[in-house]
Amino acid sequence: MDDRLKTYLDENNGFFRIADARALGVSKGTAISFVKEAGLKKAAHGVYCSEDTWPDRLFLIQLRNRKIIFSHETALYLHGLADRESVRPVVTVKRGYNASHLKADNIKVYTVIPEWFEIGLQETQTASGNIVRVYDRERCICDILREKKRMDIQVFQTAMNAYFRNENKNIHKLMKYASEFGIEKVMRQYTEVLL
Repeated sequence: MDDRLKTYLDENNGFFRIADARALGVSKGTAISFVKEAGLKKAAHGVYCSEDTWPDRLFLIQLRNRKIIFSHETALYLHGLADRESVRPVVTVKRGYNASHLKADNIKVYTVIPEWFEIGLQETQTASGNIVRVYDRERCICDILREKKRMDIQVFQTAMNAYFRNENKNIHKLMKYASEFGIEKVMRQYTEVLL
């Protein structure tokens, strides 16, 4: 068994992606042989996992779609700003990205201009301990304020109250983002009421 691939599997909590094995310089044939030899099961197209791996829908979505960032309700949940996980995972992609396969998988998709795409990007752990790309708390608050009319009002209010009560809030960063997204005036109103 190829030690590089075994190490890769261990480092990725039992998940194995053929494309990543190829990036390590392993041939596709060798990668597929490793999948069979290690007894991995298919989790998605080109993605396999060991038998004892805990299912992690968000991590699988990211493994299959490297150009997404978890946002809105999903990001709120990952940051502890929502009471429950959204039934439909929510992601953001750059404008022009063909997201039809995501929508077909019952994933809610927001698009933004390329200049806004990486604002507030960070990584965080899912409940299963896997690392995913997500917007930071301040970006989440800006996003839900920008999309308030399309948001569940209870989710919106819970997130706003949880953010402003949190001792780790960063109002300077929040207002900087709000300025970049053109919502500084309305964000200032919420800040004055909730602080």
